Amino acid sequence: MGTSIRQLIDQRHETLRSRVVAMGSHAGEMTRLAVEATISEDFALAEKVIAMDDFIDGEEYAITRETVAAFALEAPVARDLKFLTATLGVVVELEKAGDHAVKLARRVRKLQGAFPAELKLALSKMSEESRRLLACSVRLYVDFDPVLAAEIRTSDEVVDSQYSAARRVVLSLIEENPSDARQLMRSLAVCHAVEHIADTAVEIAHRLKMHYVEGR
Repeated sequence: MGTSIRQLIDQRHETLRSRVVAMGSHAGEMTRLAVEATISEDFALAEKVIAMDDFIDGEEYAITRETVAAFALEAPVARDLKFLTATLGVVVELEKAGDHAVKLARRVRKLQGAFPAELKLALSKMSEESRRLLACSVRLYVDFDPVLAAEIRTSDEVVDSQYSAARRVVLSLIEENPSDARQLMRSLAVCHAVEHIADTAVEIAHRLKMHYVEGR
């Protein structure tokens, strides 16, 4: 018995889905390693993170190309149309998450081993929560759940609060040591990059909600 058109479409979509999941996992790992490089002042690890971005960029291009081809081949409607449109939106945000991890890694050298000890635990916690939200957003792409979408948006407030706390610490340190202001602001920029990764998870949740709930 030959393979039906429906089966071919399902196989194509499953391949796209698996590649997006792998892309999300890769972005999360880049974030983890970039934060580890910052905390441990590991320049070699930071360079590894930067090199890892090639995979993210390549997958964004390849997945986008294959998704656009699927539009042409399938003339999709209803569920298939929502899936393909959602895929295009999600890969854009995952590529942004990779970019934020690269920015974080590039700042490791600029800091020259001067990341404040007072911020290391806060950065680690921000990273953990941001990566959790990113993983949740990918899970949302695989199987949309409005409850999880709402949780992602609410949980982002935790990361925002963590960033605000880090900012207060930096401002306090600047008051104590004005001559260190430039380096301290670079340290805050590291925290901001991690906060932006959580923002990409929120944007993915928002995009998916529009596709699957609001029907746009």
